[in-house]
Amino acid sequence: MNKPEVVTELMQFFAAEFPEPDEALTEDTNLLQGWFMDSLAIVTTTLFIEEHFGVPLSRADINGDNFQNVSTLADLVLRKLPGE
Repeated sequence: MNKPEVVTELMQFFAAEFPEPDEALTEDTNLLQGWFMDSLAIVTTTLFIEEHFGVPLSRADINGDNFQNVSTLADLVLRKLPGE
């Protein structure tokens, strides 16, 4: 799996899971400032990543750097995938 594929799957998840916010979502939209990422959205996104991509996330993985935008989330997924 490559980064564009992970980004596409994350974008599809966000589009399906969360109501459309005022700001359009792009790969670089800051999710923590002004978009929709509250604590429940972080938990929902964490569960999606773990179940959909089959990668366990530790407490240390769930931080502002990794959840900053779709691109940083994709990087996290790629680091956690076996063999990547």
